[in-house]
Amino acid sequence: MAPTDMSIGRMISYAYDRVARTGQENPEIGERRSRREALGRRMLEYVLMSSKARAHFVDGIAKTSGSVQGFRVSSRTSGAFDLVAELDAGEAPAQVAILAKVDTGVDGDQVSRLLADLAPSPASRLVLVTAKADKPDLSCDDDRLVTVTWAKLARKMASADAKRAAFWQVLGEYGEDAGPLSVFRPVSPRLLLDEDLTTEFRSFLDTMRLVGHELFGRPVRFSASRRRRGAWLHVGASGDQLGAEFGPVEDSTPIWLVGSRPTRSIALNIGGLVDDESRDRAVRRLRAIAAGEHWRADPDYAPAIGDFIGTRASGDIEDVRSLLWEVFDPRLLEGAGFPLAARNQPDLEADRLAVRVSYPADPKAGTFLVSIGGSHTWKTLLPRVTREYDGKTYIVQAGKKDTAEDLVRDVHGALRSLATKP
Repeated sequence: MAPTDMSIGRMISYAYDRVARTGQENPEIGERRSRREALGRRMLEYVLMSSKARAHFVDGIAKTSGSVQGFRVSSRTSGAFDLVAELDAGEAPAQVAILAKVDTGVDGDQVSRLLADLAPSPASRLVLVTAKADKPDLSCDDDRLVTVTWAKLARKMASADAKRAAFWQVLGEYGEDAGPLSVFRPVSPRLLLDEDLTTEFRSFLDTMRLVGHELFGRPVRFSASRRRRGAWLHVGASGDQLGAEFGPVEDSTPIWLVGSRPTRSIALNIGGLVDDESRDRAVRRLRAIAAGEHWRADPDYAPAIGDFIGTRASGDIEDVRSLLWEVFDPRLLEGAGFPLAARNQPDLEADRLAVRVSYPADPKAGTFLVSIGGSHTWKTLLPRVTREYDGKTYIVQAGKKDTAEDLVRDVHGALRSLATKP
């Protein structure tokens, strides 16, 4: 591609178009990538269509000799590379392959498999590009492996390939900043250590369990539907049927009746139930609703709800809920390589709220729980990460200067550690 034909707008359009056409699957191994990672790979492919950009990349980043005609993404690729090109470096077949990571890091086993798939020539190179936050700690003595961060790649290539400096700068910022952890909650994770808030939050979860039992006769769970945006703790809500959700705090409670066809929200006016009297009143109200005929399917249903029952949510409860919902967010978990296990989510229990995730990169690793609670004492809301086949558990701590993003990143790190280490 001639330099005059290239533009930032065309690069983004090219990447978007290719991702829309081919989806997010690696055809060879069925590996699922996030849209962010697929876009990054395609933008890098676009810039490397320039012969001069390829030459600078091979010389300055891959640090090998020879020329390449073009990088490709192809099902014919022998390994799970993002981009690969044949390297003309003598008689022996050689390759320059690229693994471009945006959402997650990479582990030693994956690198070993990729190096085994790479052409064995000493001139071959596997270039591993990651964000600085996900820079791998690899003990690998294979000279064919080159690791570089997106920031360093952008800096070196902008200097060497000055005519396309703007493209490399965009790629560098994208690779470093476009990961899944767009968590900007102005909430300190230290709130999760507050025992009074823990007790209060548990009381609302207990109310949600009561609603599930009395109104729907079924347990409360996080939804595993890919159509939902964000974490959704609910019971009974489907199609034109009313259900209940545990969501944003409005009118002093996070528990509401909800429906989608048509969209509607109905207050139950029930908060935390801390004594037998308030619990009995709540049970009577819920049973009166359940006794109504066709109440779940009636689009005009509008029950006569009385005064508020129980304790009202304090000002910090919504902060706690929104922070924990970032931890349980299925999009963020999948972006880290751990999608929710379909149709196999754990019930909300008296001593635990959890989501179950899998690790497609290594199905033998089994499933994992991301949870709060997990013991009858339950004095904090700190997230716990558990490998289910042996019960090994990490409790993610909340440092004094930690942000919401730090907390979510640490949860993902604990998952990767349990998935890749004994």
